[in-house]
Amino acid sequence: MGRLHDLADTVLSWPRGLADPALRGVITAEASLVPPAVAKALPWLLRARVDGDVSVLRLALENARRDPAGLAFEMHDRRLTWRDVDDRTSRVAHVLAARGVRRGDVVALVGHNSPEYLAWLLGISRVGAVAALVNHHLEGGPLSHAVRSSGARVALVEAGLAPALRARDDLREQLHHLVSYGDGELEALVDHAPAAAFPRVIVPAGDDYVYIYTSGTTGMPKPCRVSHARAVLAGVAAGNLLFGYQPGDKLYSVLPLYHSSAMLIGVGSCVATRTPMALRESFSASHFWSDVRRYGATCMLYIGELCRYLLNTPPSEEERDRRIRLALGNGLRGDVWRPFVERFGVRTVREFYGATEAPAAIFNLHDRVGSVGRVPLRRLSKLRVVRYDVDRDELVRDARGWCVPCGPNEPGQLIVRLEDRPANRFAEFKGYTDPEATRRKILSGAFEPGDRWFLSGDLMRFDDEGFFYFVDRIGDTYRWKGENVSTAEVAEIVGAAPGVREATVTGIAVPGMEGQCGLAAVVVEGELDLAAFRATVEDLPSYAQPRFVRILRRLDTTGTFKIQKMHLKRDGVDPTRLSDPLFVRTEEGYVPLDAEAWRRVVGGEIRL
Repeated sequence: MGRLHDLADTVLSWPRGLADPALRGVITAEASLVPPAVAKALPWLLRARVDGDVSVLRLALENARRDPAGLAFEMHDRRLTWRDVDDRTSRVAHVLAARGVRRGDVVALVGHNSPEYLAWLLGISRVGAVAALVNHHLEGGPLSHAVRSSGARVALVEAGLAPALRARDDLREQLHHLVSYGDGELEALVDHAPAAAFPRVIVPAGDDYVYIYTSGTTGMPKPCRVSHARAVLAGVAAGNLLFGYQPGDKLYSVLPLYHSSAMLIGVGSCVATRTPMALRESFSASHFWSDVRRYGATCMLYIGELCRYLLNTPPSEEERDRRIRLALGNGLRGDVWRPFVERFGVRTVREFYGATEAPAAIFNLHDRVGSVGRVPLRRLSKLRVVRYDVDRDELVRDARGWCVPCGPNEPGQLIVRLEDRPANRFAEFKGYTDPEATRRKILSGAFEPGDRWFLSGDLMRFDDEGFFYFVDRIGDTYRWKGENVSTAEVAEIVGAAPGVREATVTGIAVPGMEGQCGLAAVVVEGELDLAAFRATVEDLPSYAQPRFVRILRRLDTTGTFKIQKMHLKRDGVDPTRLSDPLFVRTEEGYVPLDAEAWRRVVGGEIRL
């Protein structure tokens, strides 16, 4: 099994994909290890090299032809078969075409998770247009920015969200048509659309399929361009290599469909393998396991914090069914991984690393706790970890001006080599709708004149066996006492303290002091046991132990469960400005931080 995992790892991380003769040699030598599911995926991986007819919609329509009555998507009592998908996408394509939507146009899609949302999305694709998947949580200026930056002239919007868009004066000139659904408007148009099948508009595999927005944790969300080929590759790889779907499997997802995990990995894998998918409008810890039982789900998608929320719920009868055999996702910290698996009986966890726009991904096929995956033949792959100066916020260069590769267990920024003419569309960096934002993500002259690399913006490390580990987002790491501190690694330890339900860590500025101090923001059960907290964080190096603690009622997150830290940085720990309980670490331990203690901190009487 280890050799099979190495082979799969190699296929996923090789520089030029299956076009490379060297990789073909590896596959030929290990042919006896390739299971049918992997063999089924290989032709698609090859086909997506060219600008042929490759799309998620084409796969969905093939499913409708082969298994018309088969279940495609469901939520509560709403179910769509593959025949329904064919009919709905045809009718909505007629509706859009009647409003002037043509190949290459952009249609904004704004709504909560639902089977209908997916029908509208694939209907947009059927007319040859691009769907901009706008976060339904956005309001005001950020909402206008998301629509403007997509260039959409037409919007399909869930009824409850439509007033927010209609109220934006700055969008009236751009949006020529705004059609709501859920209130009968779009449904009536679809019902009265021609019954004759709308001829699918065929576009090259390298053309845009959807725009998926960055999370916006540090600024305005940017639309990332995702091609049809990339979406198919993600779905085929996830369905066959990662989930390994079998007859009887069903995926349950509570992640938002405007996010790449749910859309590219979740929907993509189910369409590519004709596996049913069950949805929920949004995550509910109290209903999660009852949904799993009701739908008969066997696989799930996660974001790390989602697993922590589930662990924080009281035990229930539903969770004892232990139906989920495999969980796939990212951001699962080590302090949650083992308890999650042990409590809920999840047999396999597939942690992965990747960004919507990144030209590579890493997947953990070995159940190595805490790792995002292994990269065999690392020196020959297109992935590099290079030294990064957190204090200067720049890459480290040697005397000749080249980047400096990191050694095992040395944190650095992950970069990915870009090909001028990538043989595989998954290796293509299409960037954003904003050319300047795309330019800023490309590094030139890393190791030789003219080479081009994708800047991940993430600090990673790898061990002697080639397993990679996420360290932190650049910007989250801070410098204190001359040392770099990873907020993610500190938060993992803090989260293990008795009574701590949720935790995040960031660096904050303290007047008159160099660098940044560590602040642990925690949600606790009852009162925080300060002595136990101190004992827990003493497992960290002295410089990494948080100097301040702030107790919150909840941690603010994005719609994809990413913790928002910017307000924590902005607020600092001045007790005259904050009402939350605050504590500072002294030689005696953690003590309440009041106005007098803050005066002593700023004056240097309390040594941090």
